[in-house]
Amino acid sequence: ELFHKMKIEQIPRLMVFPAGAGPHALANASPREMSLKEETMTPEGMSAKLGSLLGVAIKPDIPVNYGKYLRMTLAVQAAGAGAYLAYKLVNLRMLGRNLWAIATIMFVLLMTSGFMWNKINDPPYMGQAKGGEVALFVPTNNQQFAVETQIVAVTYAVCALCIVILVRHAPKIQSADQRTFITLLFVAVLMLMFSYLNSVFRLKMPGYPFKLLLE
Repeated sequence: ELFHKMKIEQIPRLMVFPAGAGPHALANASPREMSLKEETMTPEGMSAKLGSLLGVAIKPDIPVNYGKYLRMTLAVQAAGAGAYLAYKLVNLRMLGRNLWAIATIMFVLLMTSGFMWNKINDPPYMGQAKGGEVALFVPTNNQQFAVETQIVAVTYAVCALCIVILVRHAPKIQSADQRTFITLLFVAVLMLMFSYLNSVFRLKMPGYPFKLLLE
């Protein structure tokens, strides 16, 4: 009832109600809304935004985060120890080709899934539909939620894994029955995942007329 009265359809939202009377009253005491983006979710960003909305200087009082420096120190030590052990125990020349292949595929999947668009536009992680349920996809190709990138990237990764197994590993199986079963299994998974991608594309592009298996 409160959300309906204030015409709020999505949460979280940060609304500022300036004083309308008293020594700190503002000439324009109408409510102001502050967009919750990545830069405003820090103490410095929130205080700067509040200061600009209210017309006053706000200095945040931030205690020293010793845990942050401890975690950074431990992470650097762990990374150094891991690199040293890998250099001593693992033949990196043998793994170099596979490591580069995995890293390249992961980078391509990340970029083709909209990661850079998220970094530039800083969209919300997910949304809320009119009925109140969680919305994972924006039904337009001009906007997206951050969770869309993760869903699409995982789906792309499953499709890539299926193709790698079908091309490189399935033909090497000696048993004809097992080879047939593995081939049919991963072809079915590939078709299902690609059909899901097609349904997502139909959701983002409502005029797209074709479908595969899923609506």
